[in-house]
Amino acid sequence: MNKATKLVELVKADAPSEGNLEERRAKILELAQQIIAEVRGGDESDENVKSLEVAAAKVTELDQQIAAAKRSADVRAKFGGQAFDQDGQPVGTGGGSTADLPRLRLRGRAGVQAIARKMADPSGAKAIAASGDALTGVPLDGEIYEQGRVTNNALEVLPFKVRPPQYAYLRQTLRDLKAAPVAVGQLKPESKIALTQIDGKLEVIAHVSDPTPEYWLIDNSSVEGFVQTEMEYGLARAVEDQVLNGDGAGENLTGVLNTSGVVVQAFTTDATTTVRKAITKLELQGYEAGGVILNPLDWEAIELARRADGSPDLGSSIPVDRAAQRLWSLRIAVSTSVPEGTGVLFDLNALAVTGDARVRFQWSSGVSDDFARNQVRARCEGRYGLDVFRPQGIVKLDLSAA
Repeated sequence: MNKATKLVELVKADAPSEGNLEERRAKILELAQQIIAEVRGGDESDENVKSLEVAAAKVTELDQQIAAAKRSADVRAKFGGQAFDQDGQPVGTGGGSTADLPRLRLRGRAGVQAIARKMADPSGAKAIAASGDALTGVPLDGEIYEQGRVTNNALEVLPFKVRPPQYAYLRQTLRDLKAAPVAVGQLKPESKIALTQIDGKLEVIAHVSDPTPEYWLIDNSSVEGFVQTEMEYGLARAVEDQVLNGDGAGENLTGVLNTSGVVVQAFTTDATTTVRKAITKLELQGYEAGGVILNPLDWEAIELARRADGSPDLGSSIPVDRAAQRLWSLRIAVSTSVPEGTGVLFDLNALAVTGDARVRFQWSSGVSDDFARNQVRARCEGRYGLDVFRPQGIVKLDLSAA
């Protein structure tokens, strides 16, 4: 029996009358986190995703039952990082519910990320408002009318590698092979194969929200999730920008576009032809193109390009596949972090976004006079880096004719 099936059976099983709600929730979470790890590793099967959806619904139900047993708990205690069990007894050490739980990385499947958030352990500062609080006053509309979000597709196509805070790896810097026929008794030619050690470390990328009224969190159950989603979105935007454009100064990452040794492909005829020329350039060096990152305006220009007879390229057998968002059979990631007129073509084995696979999200009222004003702030952070194993396996594309 696989994990997904076990998880569904665990959710549907009748709980013993004397069963502890927290213990049952913990068992569901333990198995669910194993499945989340499989999804993180690429197993996004329908069975895995559906089992997580079923588990998330059950966890929500258990959360409601647990919250109902906490009606007498003081909501302010949670701002200090203290949580209570269903009997009203203090548990844990606080400091943020998601700090010590494995999380899907930012580039993971959005639907499963949402499920993972729903299934986060409530024993910490993240659970701000007790759902059992009885409040009166002007009711808040339960819906949050938010602004649009720009997609962060670059993080979805770039490889990801889990790293410790500090690490090192070896990169080949020279290959000068001299193999040749040799006469009897003569010295063999010497080939040179040079390696260098690259020291890497993860940098903290973080931000803090502006103050949020405590009673918004109590009166509207959507506010907490909205703020967390916004903060994680902002973190993803910052990580993407650093991975692509970081200048390496101070705590900034050295982004792909500023990495020494990457190949440059000059503009040739049009953007479509330029990408094709870059693919050949990689192949001549022994690399295989795995993906392309383009600014939305450059991808639009490619899609609207015309053939010699004036008809659109769009829908022709080559080179554009609009439905699959592919060009020359390569997946296109659209990102506003890439400057217009510039693109990135890469071998999947040439680089990797690195991190500790954790995103920390915490609430606090300990900033300035927030406590006196009945306000709280959220902090969202993660540790990330960028490893470029083979600079020659990355091509910086010039897509502008100017």
